[in-house]
Amino acid sequence: AASVTSAVFVGQSVGTLCLGYMGDRMGRKPAFLVTAGIICLFGLATSFCNTLFGLVLCRFMVGFGVGGLTVPFDTFAEFIPNSHRGRDLIKIE
Repeated sequence: AASVTSAVFVGQSVGTLCLGYMGDRMGRKPAFLVTAGIICLFGLATSFCNTLFGLVLCRFMVGFGVGGLTVPFDTFAEFIPNSHRGRDLIKIE
């Protein structure tokens, strides 16, 4: 059970680096669409896993996608007025 949970966190760390870079290079919208696709695809694939290795791999990929959720958070932050930005971002964290 610990390996499954750890896989999500390791995937999230790697995903933040890769998908954040992708968001900078290709734009935030394509990066967000890839992020959403990864989470949906591998979240669904998790339900069909019948081996521990497959489960850990799918959960790693879900974590990878979750790591990309920093991209829309940055987009949201740009639309909040400076006077409210800190307070409002803390509320959604």
